[in-house]
Amino acid sequence: MTLVAGTIVVVREGMPSYLVVKNNEQVNFFSAKMHKHRNETALGTIIQALKPYFDIDNLRLDELTSVKIQKEMCSLYVFKVVNFNLIELADNNFKFVEASNIHTLLETVDMNAAPKLL
Repeated sequence: MTLVAGTIVVVREGMPSYLVVKNNEQVNFFSAKMHKHRNETALGTIIQALKPYFDIDNLRLDELTSVKIQKEMCSLYVFKVVNFNLIELADNNFKFVEASNIHTLLETVDMNAAPKLL
């Protein structure tokens, strides 16, 4: 089993905001478990995990990088929104947070690491 992470970025008034999951005062990227033994792919896993919460047809893959989660590097898929008005946040601890407010979380992103195409 491998973790795969995903976020949605929206830019409002020149400031990017990222979708995070907020538990108490801690924020993390949305993540899902990928099972290689079931021939699951990283992209397929994160799309299926986001599907119950978001209109997948309203998202476009924007970037792929790596992030450290639980001391392990994993893929981080960044999606952009086609139509922000269609984004609804269910009562499930999802929040859009400006990049300046999640500096510590963004430090876990490794822009120098080659993405894992699993």
